[in-house]
Amino acid sequence: MKIYVVCDLEGVACVVDFTKQCMEKGGYYQQAIRMATKELNALVEGAIAGGATEIYAWPGHGEFPGGIDVELIHPECTLVMHACDEGPVGYDDSFDAMFLHGFHGMAGAENGVLAHSFTPLLRNVWLNDLKIGEIALNMLGFSEFKVLTVFVSGDQAAVDEASALMPGIEGAVVKWGLEEKSKLGALSVRKAVSLSPGKAQEVIRNAAERAMSKIGSLEPFWMDPPYVMRVEYTKKTYADNALKLPGVEKVNDTTTTQTRGKLSELAF
Repeated sequence: MKIYVVCDLEGVACVVDFTKQCMEKGGYYQQAIRMATKELNALVEGAIAGGATEIYAWPGHGEFPGGIDVELIHPECTLVMHACDEGPVGYDDSFDAMFLHGFHGMAGAENGVLAHSFTPLLRNVWLNDLKIGEIALNMLGFSEFKVLTVFVSGDQAAVDEASALMPGIEGAVVKWGLEEKSKLGALSVRKAVSLSPGKAQEVIRNAAERAMSKIGSLEPFWMDPPYVMRVEYTKKTYADNALKLPGVEKVNDTTTTQTRGKLSELAF
């Protein structure tokens, strides 16, 4: 069984502050990526226990090293390196399943922890009139190759979002947002309760093993092309910059739209 893991950082247990924990110059960034790596290693252990024989992981948070401490990575995990955050690469129909690790809800997600859609510059994104975030777009990209998503780890909002798109997906919830929140651009910042890193790794390990048994039994999340993507930016300046991309048209001061035949052709 061949598995591809798409990794992010904001959904990792105890990661609750974007500036201090999710940015390279943040004082707790190195600690955050160590915790992310240990969660990924727990996922790998669970997947192997469930029958995985090859595991590839794409560290997808920002620039190199992508939110992962490469020195601590599980020896049975192969890394897809230096793809940055342009989207996962190197996958095809030879994979049996895709796992989402360390994910967050889309911008505006109820009780989401560090919820956002792709970048803090975007307020909302719709694809064929469905409001989406990173979870949906990753699922669709792999579904193009008939590779189903069977696992997601992150906060409760991320697991709820994935479950609404693919009922029956295995979810590992490691933290929960509280009602009180403030705003940092388009990035929701909430107080949260979180599992300890060790407990989160245990939850992820067990869920990853269960997820392996769901390969081939879930219905894919899918939309037929063409794809119409509407993007609402937080500022007019960002929308104006997007008009420089081929095929992007203006809807209003902060919103653009574009139509493409393939997901890979969409751009912000």
